[in-house]
This record gives sequence, structure tokens and C-alpha cells, in this order.
Amino acid sequence: MSGRIDRFKKRQEIIKKNQSLPFVRGVTDQNLVDKLLRQSIDSNRVASLCYSTDLNVSVDVNAQEVEALLSELRASFQKDRLEQLLDETKRGVISSIAGPFGLGKIISAYDKTGGNVTTINNANNGVYAKGEDCYRREDYTHSKNSEGKQFANAGKNSSGAIYTRSQMDENHMVQDAYTGKMTKADTTSPDHIESLSQHHKNGGFMQTSAQKADFATDEDNLALTDRSINQSMRDFDKEEWMSKKNESGVENKDRFDIDEQKLKGKIQQGKETSERHLPSDTDKAKYYLKNSATTGVNEGTKMGAQQAFGYLLVEFFSSAIVEIKDVYNNGLEGDSLYKDIKVRLIRIGQNIADKWKGVVKGFSAGFISGFISNLITTLVNTLVTTTKRFVRMIREGVFSLLKALKLILFPPADMSFAETMHEAMKLIAAGGVVIAGVALEEVIEKIILSVPFLVPFAPVVTAVIVGSLTAIAMSLVAYLIDKMDILGVIKVQETKFILKNLDKDIQEKLKKCERISEELDEFLDESSFLLSEGS
Repeated sequence: MSGRIDRFKKRQEIIKKNQSLPFVRGVTDQNLVDKLLRQSIDSNRVASLCYSTDLNVSVDVNAQEVEALLSELRASFQKDRLEQLLDETKRGVISSIAGPFGLGKIISAYDKTGGNVTTINNANNGVYAKGEDCYRREDYTHSKNSEGKQFANAGKNSSGAIYTRSQMDENHMVQDAYTGKMTKADTTSPDHIESLSQHHKNGGFMQTSAQKADFATDEDNLALTDRSINQSMRDFDKEEWMSKKNESGVENKDRFDIDEQKLKGKIQQGKETSERHLPSDTDKAKYYLKNSATTGVNEGTKMGAQQAFGYLLVEFFSSAIVEIKDVYNNGLEGDSLYKDIKVRLIRIGQNIADKWKGVVKGFSAGFISGFISNLITTLVNTLVTTTKRFVRMIREGVFSLLKALKLILFPPADMSFAETMHEAMKLIAAGGVVIAGVALEEVIEKIILSVPFLVPFAPVVTAVIVGSLTAIAMSLVAYLIDKMDILGVIKVQETKFILKNLDKDIQEKLKKCERISEELDEFLDESSFLLSEGS
């Protein structure tokens, strides 16, 4: 501000200096003055001085003129911002079509319901990330436990057969664990109280074959019961099984004469046994982290490729649009269309090659966001099972959040904290718009598929429509955030713009005044010398 005041004072001094020239400097003889006055005026020289002949310049400030000038500068500022917004919207449309709704949709074809890591919540809903995680009874009954024993498929040496023999009396009779009745051993079979399938859903899928076999052969989870009861129970929850009715409307507990108290006691025993064999919280955390890291590398690579290739596509189309405009305005560059296309393609290629740093940054940012989004998806799936589309929403949302976080943590040197937070808000809002666009995509695609002749082009048409709408919506959201100006950033930028333009205007006028003053000095010195010579 002090520099601006000094320049204003300097300007005033020049004006006062020009106003205080009643006599020609260096001329004291009245005759010489008369001669000077009788000289013909050099109109060309005077015109070249480019200044008003009226040296009585008023320095009074008119409030209306000041307000008019400020209004003009504010309008110019808003116009510049609008032009910038329109340019960003054009690029945003290309970016959205090429990115989240183009390549992103292709990559999403590999997304899985429930994410890439099986969780206990998902397993209980029958959702497994890999085929090898699915329940197979043989993994429990036919595998050897940590002591080399197996529950079945080993004849008389099977743990099931050994357990049955251990429960027989001298008459080969055993007590049915669920009815309390004595029955022949050969009419019974050992039942897993806590079903193997339920144990698997509760975390058994994380374990090795030996650990699964350890649970299957644990006698604390075995109960001898009539084969008909065992077959009827299958993998049902036993309390639910008791209340199930047959075709005649008879509940299982009455149909099989179940001792409810005995069965409930066994159920509690089975749950406690299963709990001892299930992975600990530490084991579960290790499993989730290990598998999230392994699958995260794959997700990061896919997201990195999407961002890198998307960046190249945006640069290609942007450069192509520039070249098309140039052809329209200036015509062909070469002697033929072939040569013109060749020259322009080479130029586009060179422009893209110069942007290799952007490709690297795009891949690295995409890799990190893909890796982190995979981890977040795993955490979410410990509570609720995500759909394929929701997995994609998480990925796009995390990408926007990471961009905002990067800006906050590593802001440009010339950006204030308020400006950083303002731009971060716009990035987060843009991420929300992209997520909404992903949700809207399914609706738009169904509408397009309802039009027969558009069916073959549905993916492309959907990408263009949703990508364009999303880009426009992002621009509108950014505009609204600027208009609200919660942190006063736009007001500060407007003030800087006005001061910059005022400074520029003052500098130009000062230079003009100095130039006029110098030319006046030269003119008067030359005239004084000539008059002196003439006298």
C-alpha cells in the first residue's frame, strides 16, 4: 500500500511541475521570449507529446466515478471467472466421460458384491469373495487335524466312529443326546452340535484345513442322536429347527420327542466349543489386513491405470478440439488433407508426450486411492454387504477425498489456508456429485435400454449423458460454493484483482506523465538553445 501511495505522490508532483511553468526555463530576456512566441507552432511535434494542452488537471475525487470504476472492475473479475468456469466445464465433460463413466465403468465390471475380501458378515449372508472361501463339508470332515486324525473317511479309525464306541454300554446302547432316551448305537450318528457350516460362516473360512479338522473332531461339539433327527437337522439353527412344522403342522420338537432342556444345554455347549476354535480378534485383524493388502495392490493398479489412461484421453481430445478449431479458423496447413492430418496428429502426439509427468501423477494418485478404497470396502463389509455399484462409489469417493487431503497437506506456495480449504471443499463436493452420478447411471442405462435402436450403443450413450450431466453439475456446485464464499476467499481474490488493475493503470499513467515531462524538457531545452543562438 505504501508503494501505491508513493506512486500517486510522484504522479501529483509531475502534474504540479507541469502546472508551474509560467516562463520558459533558461530564458530571461523579454526579446527572446517575444521571439519564441512569434515562432510557428510545430503541430506534429506537439501532437507527438500526447498530452492535453490544458495543464490545469483536477485531482478532486468524484465518488460516483470511483464507484463506476469499481463496478467495472468487479464485472471484469466476474467475467474472467465465468470464462474460467466454462473452460473447466468443457474439460470436465471430457474428463467425466473418459474417466469415471468410461474407463471407470469398464473397470467396475471386475468389482464384486461384498468387495474383494470375505468378511464374517458377508459369509453369514452367503457372499464369498473367492471360491476357495466357500463352505465345503469335506474340508472339515475329510481333512486331518493337528494330531493326524480325521472325523470321517477313515473307517473304524475315524473320530466319529471312535466317539460312538466311547458312548456305548455293554449292550451297545447309547443315550440320545437330544431326547434322553436309550437307543441302539447303530441307529445313531454323531451330530456336530454347532454345525460345521455355521462355524465356517463365523470365521472358519479364515482357517487352515487342520484347524477346521480340529473343530470337526472336538468331542465337546459332538452329540449322538437318532439318524432321522440328525438328517432332519442338517445345517439348520437347532432352536429354529425345533419350531419348524411338517406337512401335518407338527413341530419337530414334538415329532421327534425332543427334550428341550437337554437340546438347549447342548446348543450352549456347542457354541462355547466353536468359540474356542474360532480365530481370535488378532487373527481376524491379520487376515483382513493381509488379504486387503494383497487385493489392494490389484485394485490400486486398476484405479491407477484408469486415471493415467483417462488423463491421456482428456489431453488427446482437448488437443484434437484445438486443432479442429484451428482448421475451421485458418484452414489446412499442408498441401493436402493427408499432410494436414499428419502434421496435426504429430503435434497432438508431441503435446501428449510432454504431459508424461501428469500420467505418472495420475497413476500414483489412482493407485493410492484404489488401495485405500479396497481397505475401506473391507471395513464396510464387516458391517454391511456392499453391492458392486457401492464398491465403485467408495472408490470414486475416496479418490476425491484423497485429492482434497493432498491439497490441504501440501498446498501450493502461493495459496493461503483459506483458499486451500475453499478449493478442498469444491473437490469434496465434486466427489459427492460423481457418487451421485454413479447412482444415476443405472437409471439412465435402463431408460436407454428401453429404446430398441439404442441398445447396441447403450454403454457409450450412457457414459456421454451421465458424464456430461455430472460435469455440468460439478461446475454448478463449484459456482455455488464460490457464490456462498463461506471463507471470504472470492472477496479477497476480487479485491486483489481490483488493486492489481488499479496499480497497472497508475503505472501506465505514471509512465505516460514521465514521458511527456521528458519530452517537454527536451523541447524547451532545444528551444532555449536556438533562441540563445539567434540572439
